[in-house]
Amino acid sequence: MNGSVPNTKSSNLWRDVNWFALHTKPRHESFASTNVTRLGIESFLPLLKAERWVHGAARAIIKPLFPGYFFARFRPEASLESVEHSRGVLYVVSSGSFPIPIEDEIIRDIQNRAREDGLIPIRQQYFKSGDRVSIQSGPFEGMMGRVERELDDHKRVAIFLETLFNARVLIERRWIEAEAA
Repeated sequence: MNGSVPNTKSSNLWRDVNWFALHTKPRHESFASTNVTRLGIESFLPLLKAERWVHGAARAIIKPLFPGYFFARFRPEASLESVEHSRGVLYVVSSGSFPIPIEDEIIRDIQNRAREDGLIPIRQQYFKSGDRVSIQSGPFEGMMGRVERELDDHKRVAIFLETLFNARVLIERRWIEAEAA
């Protein structure tokens, strides 16, 4: 580093129109986004198709890409208070009393990933032998383990559970998530 200040765009946070992340009440993303849009403010709620098991059967559902959040583009000086008081919105993501703007590029990249139906495709996560995983749901929820192998049906993964007397179990792949490296 040469000690110089990073190149930042000159702007006035309160007067410029920027994208901001809004935190919503649980499962109120669509409701909150609609209410903010009714204020004449552009909003963006990225959605994806997922699978949920209901009474032992897989059902396709549409859910937010970022549960509990959506994005809105506005000028804080004019709209911050009305946005924060919109039904379903808990708050605009901020640092202290300053809302944190999100670069247009980031929102545009997410928008560009959307298909014609408006959904964001998510690539399936593949596990390698030795990957450390945490079990997110099911009877072993909260436990940690290492992947031994994926089964041929691509729905189950053989896991060596470190927290259960070194047991080997088969887990539905939808129940596990890779640990950050």
